[in-house]
Order: sequence, then structure tokens, then C-alpha cells
Amino acid sequence: MTSSNSSDLDGGSVASIFVRDKLALVVSLSLLVFAAVSWIASYYLMPLMMMAGSSGMMAGGVAGIVSSSSPLSITLIGLFEIIWIVGMAAMMFPAMIPIVLFYNKVSTKLEPNPHLARAIGTPIFLSGYLITYAVLGLGAYLAVYAALNFSIALPSNVLSILAIFVPAAVLIGTGVYQFTSLKFKCLSGCISPIGFFATKCRKGLLGSLRMGFSHGSYCVGCCWMYMLVMLVVGAMSLPVMAVLAGVIALEKVIVRGSTWFGRIIGFGFIAAGVLVILFPVLLTLV
Repeated sequence: MTSSNSSDLDGGSVASIFVRDKLALVVSLSLLVFAAVSWIASYYLMPLMMMAGSSGMMAGGVAGIVSSSSPLSITLIGLFEIIWIVGMAAMMFPAMIPIVLFYNKVSTKLEPNPHLARAIGTPIFLSGYLITYAVLGLGAYLAVYAALNFSIALPSNVLSILAIFVPAAVLIGTGVYQFTSLKFKCLSGCISPIGFFATKCRKGLLGSLRMGFSHGSYCVGCCWMYMLVMLVVGAMSLPVMAVLAGVIALEKVIVRGSTWFGRIIGFGFIAAGVLVILFPVLLTLV
């Protein structure tokens, strides 16, 4: 009888592990597929962004939309937000796999109906996460709008200088940010599912939304300078997005916030900024 029970327990344990692994596989593949679809959507949506810009003040990208919207256009803001959020899903969802797996395996068990929590709570959690990036995108749009309208009054020679030194400053600033305590704090919140859910766990679907928003806030705090590079230096080009997505995935999933990696990335951005000042032609390559 004992042997039979032991066998049943062993079999149940194996089955349980299989179920968990199956869940992990489904969740991971779902996020990767959604990210892949978002990359494809970004490829086809980006021309809309370029066509929306009619004044040609800057070479396409977000500046194309912003420079053509005077006064502010709700339609163009909405178009930018759609493209921005799709781009964020493409870049960030692969790095979200560990936190979403932990949410599905641990946090949903605290709910009265774990299956419902996984089916509905997970998309809500991710929606809360994307809301934070939607807010960041709106702020970025308004900042570029203000900057471009301010630049109208500047002489062309000043604009030529700014076109070099602003991207360089953004690159150098991104490198310096890698060494700050705020970067480290936000990155720690991103890469530690146990630590995050120990302090931020909330029940219910509203709780899922709040948790997603909280985690998104950590992520924005960790990656907002990367997004600034994508916006100002890369004009939201797909190659720049792909490089930054790779850096983010390495930082959060592979090396998991290792100090040496952060320093390498920091010095790399600083060096890139200095090179842009010395060789402005590099900006035409992105």
C-alpha cells in the first residue's frame, strides 16, 4: 500500500512538473509570438509614420508626425501611440517572460479561480504594463512637439549644430545613466519576480492591472533612456529597435543586471556619443 502510494505520489509529481513546464512553454511561446507579430506590425506601420510627416523638417520617424501637427492633432497622437505601443510589445515582451511565468505559476494560485486568473488576469497584467509605456510615449510625443516648434525660430546653422550634439548628448546621457543608483534600483525590480510579487502582489483583476502598472513603472525607470535613444537617435528605425531590444533582453534575462554588463553598455553608449561628435556622418547610418 505504501509502495503504491509512493508510486502515485511520484507519478503525480512528474505530472505536476509536466503541467508546469507545459504552462511555461505556452506562456513563453505566446509572448514570443506576440512580439514577432508586433515586429511585423512595426515594419508595416512605420511607413504610415513617415507619410504622416509633410514638412520634412527631420528625416521621418516620430519627428515627421510631430512637425506636421500644428496645432496638436489627436489623430496623429493616436497614430503615434499605436505605433509606439506595438513597438514596445515587440521590444519588451521577450524580456517579460520570467515575470509573466512567475505571475502564472505563483500569483494566480492566490486567486479563488486560478484558471480564470491565468486566462484573463495575464492579459490585464500585460495591459497595465503597456499603459506605463503609453504614458511615456505621450510624454515623448509632447516633448518632441515642443522641441520642434521651438526650433522653428532658430537659425539654420544652430539647427545643424543641435542635430549633432542633441543625439550625442542623449547617447552620453544614456551611458551615464547606467551607473546611477536609480537605474540599479529599477533594474532590480525588473529582474526579481520573487521580490516584486512579495511587495506588490494584489488580488483580483484590478490587482492584476495594478501589478502590471507597478512592474511597468520599474521597467520604464530602467529603460527610458534606451527609448530616448530609439526616438532621438534612431528615429524609431527597426534596426535601432532590434539592437536595443537585444540589449534589454540580455540585461534582464541573460545576465540579470550584472554590474559588469551595465558598465560595458554604459561605456559603449558614452563612446558612441563621443564618436557622433567627432564623426557626425555616423548619424546617417542609423
